[in-house]
Amino acid sequence: MGFSPVDTAAAPEWVPSQRQDGRRFIVTGANRGIGLATATALAALGAHVVLAGHESSESFDAAIEGIVLATGCARDTLTHMAVDLRSLDSVRGFARTWAERPAAVQAIHGLINNAGIAGMPGVSPDGFEMCFQINYLSMFLLTRLLLPYMLDDPQHPARIVCVSSAAHLFTLGLPTDERYLRREGGGFFSLRYGESKLCVNAFVRTLAARLEQEAPQRFVVCAVHPGSTASGFWAGLPVWAQKCVAQVTQEPSRGARTSLYCATEPNLDSGKYYAECALASASFWLNDERKSAELWTKSCAWTGVSPNMLFKLPVEPSRRP
Repeated sequence: MGFSPVDTAAAPEWVPSQRQDGRRFIVTGANRGIGLATATALAALGAHVVLAGHESSESFDAAIEGIVLATGCARDTLTHMAVDLRSLDSVRGFARTWAERPAAVQAIHGLINNAGIAGMPGVSPDGFEMCFQINYLSMFLLTRLLLPYMLDDPQHPARIVCVSSAAHLFTLGLPTDERYLRREGGGFFSLRYGESKLCVNAFVRTLAARLEQEAPQRFVVCAVHPGSTASGFWAGLPVWAQKCVAQVTQEPSRGARTSLYCATEPNLDSGKYYAECALASASFWLNDERKSAELWTKSCAWTGVSPNMLFKLPVEPSRRP
């Protein structure tokens, strides 16, 4: 197509080269920033890409047109589906809509859980602190509900990439106290952000281990740190601060590199944390297997999925007392 998926001048170390023809990826938060760069690169590699998110249809239409112009891919290889990670019901609605697709277009070969926030006042409609809900709990549910559609190709493991952050290294441990998680957080880029990303890493480890038991060698699950990137992530800052951040952060095409690496490269270690397209050291808090198991069990209860049967239809979620 004459299009490099990544700006090679800015990121000479690694460039996606594994073709993805005929494979279908879902990318959340794909209408701008790292998500858009990820979707664009996957389209350039020949993938069918579903751009998922809660912003206006017009913004996703513009993103799709931009991808077509940049890559030369066919317009019908790109689709927009609405999902609002502030709401577990919206996530369930997304999964129901996916289930209604014709069988020929139900298979998912990659899920890129890219969408996230640095912080937001208040609690979600489900009663959880916003970082925990959007960055972790809704991502947890979306992934669990889509697992049955990711068993299509036994020769090529499905990829699940969850965007984390180095901020997960700077926390006080995995949060599992429901009363704490249902209290409003500290706003933009507070401790709650790092905690939510620590939960993401714990989920990746636990899910990878359980999938290897139930469906050996059929999945690769990774957490990634994209690096500080100029994107809508910083929208909570004052305008002057956003301008300052833009001077010291990388372009979205570089921020997407590690997600693309984990989505496309062969022979990766599942359940691991990656940064700069390489294995990275994760928080020592993740070595607390009891806490990780507690987070898994409670997350299943909060979202209404089975803690043991990964490919089972969801059950009624536990209700807030």
